[in-house]
Amino acid sequence: MQVLTGIKVLDLTKWLPGQYCTMVLGDFGAEVIKVEDLKGDATRQFQPQKSSDMSFWHLALNRNKKGLAVDLRSVEGRQIIRKLMLEADVVVESFRPGIMTKMDADYETIKKLKPSIIYCSLTGFGQTGKYKNMPAHDLNIVGLAGITTLDMAGNAAVSPVQVSGIGGSMNAVTGILLALLARERTGVGQYIDIGLYNSALNFEVTSIAALFGQLEVDGEAGAERIGHYYNLYQTKDDRYLTVGTIEPKFWRELCLLIEKPELSEHQFDFQHSAKLRSILKETFLTKTLAEWVALIGKKEFCVTPVLSLEEAMASEIASESGLLTKRSEEWGDTSYLKSAIKLSATPATIERRAPYLGEHTEEVLRSLGYTEQKLLALKEQGII
Repeated sequence: MQVLTGIKVLDLTKWLPGQYCTMVLGDFGAEVIKVEDLKGDATRQFQPQKSSDMSFWHLALNRNKKGLAVDLRSVEGRQIIRKLMLEADVVVESFRPGIMTKMDADYETIKKLKPSIIYCSLTGFGQTGKYKNMPAHDLNIVGLAGITTLDMAGNAAVSPVQVSGIGGSMNAVTGILLALLARERTGVGQYIDIGLYNSALNFEVTSIAALFGQLEVDGEAGAERIGHYYNLYQTKDDRYLTVGTIEPKFWRELCLLIEKPELSEHQFDFQHSAKLRSILKETFLTKTLAEWVALIGKKEFCVTPVLSLEEAMASEIASESGLLTKRSEEWGDTSYLKSAIKLSATPATIERRAPYLGEHTEEVLRSLGYTEQKLLALKEQGII
């Protein structure tokens, strides 16, 4: 038995934050029912496609879920959602604030019928404030949060990792698990308000602490965390090395490696940081990435190559992580990335692939007491 066996989750989300959150819950044994409208989530059509209506994105994020497709604009469709909520332990939704109230399926309404319900809303800016209805994706949010900032060379970057999306997902998972624990003690559920913007700010806890400290002590913002001993350096073949020599012993090892021992005493010489970066920049440009890696050998002092994603997936360290796995599906072996949360007694598992659109609609509705005649009528009316 897994740790969340017996917990029923109703997934009313469409994008990465909600999909990843409920995937994690499903990986640890929760019964997750994923609800989509009759057109399906937009992410089903992302490229590349594994099969019809099954993008690799959808396949990766919606495993361990049952799929139900229903017209949420119809009265019957909304009645189905309410019935599912009353059967569920946890509801996760990602509609704009106010939409669930219009559907008569908001937390305040449902908790009157089921006080034990745990209800999580996962949105860009939370449920309150003047920005609550502002549309935004991860790139917008991390920009507003100060994450996509200009570096010392005047460059901004688009991260392939959706920082606020994954951060919001994990905050939602944490909130749900905390609420489940609280319910074990009190018997009462609660509402969880997760904003991606708030999650992005939380990721910057050390940077914000440093900024507050600089403003309080110096009266102005100081240098960024990037420095001569903590930076990226280009190699002769236009590749890059990461230099994270924060500890003095690591900095000294680096200075020996590049045959500049005279720099050993200048690790925290911030007055000459620009000059030191220039020296390191010129030095690393004298050899290729492979030459530097060979020179480093088995020494350990936080200087490592920057790998492409393809190189990273083919690396020994990725293989050793234990996260790469395959499952046999109807179309053949399919690669998956397992959960990074490793529990010794109740580990995560991948028990089923992502559902096709509406694949389990009839099964789910039968469990709610719908007869074959009623199911046929719902089909004819275009509700399921």
